[in-house]
Amino acid sequence: MDNPHDEKAKKFNIYLQKMNDFLGELLSDGPILIESENNLTMSQLRVLLLLKINNRMKMNQIAYCLKIHVSTATGLLDRMIKKNLVKRESGEDDRRLILCSLTEDGSKITDNIWKVVLENAQSLSDYVSMEELDIIGRSLDILQKAWITRKEKSGSHMIA
Repeated sequence: MDNPHDEKAKKFNIYLQKMNDFLGELLSDGPILIESENNLTMSQLRVLLLLKINNRMKMNQIAYCLKIHVSTATGLLDRMIKKNLVKRESGEDDRRLILCSLTEDGSKITDNIWKVVLENAQSLSDYVSMEELDIIGRSLDILQKAWITRKEKSGSHMIA
């Protein structure tokens, strides 16, 4: 007989994969449109979106989020700097600390992506009832609460 914990984990993973697939589809129009217009790679788009969400990030944080080596992230950012999408700045307290952020051009691209994504998401409201919307909201609240609890118990925080 299967372990109930294993069954629960298996079911949870199935639902997460469905959510991931759906979000990937929902998000795909914006980046694909922007990617081809600006001659960007998917990795470059991911960096732009990371910086849009986080404002400023250290190189090791970007590498960690992309699951790549810091040297690979450095090369990626170098190419984006040449395209005037990203800038590097020294830390205020520690000049050795290098922080990356979006330039005005990088911000315009991410704003365009969010616009397409929001239009896609908002168009779904025609196909979802208020009751279903409440279920979605409660489900997201449950996931967020579980994530926060997990982080607190494990002491896990984003890489410094």
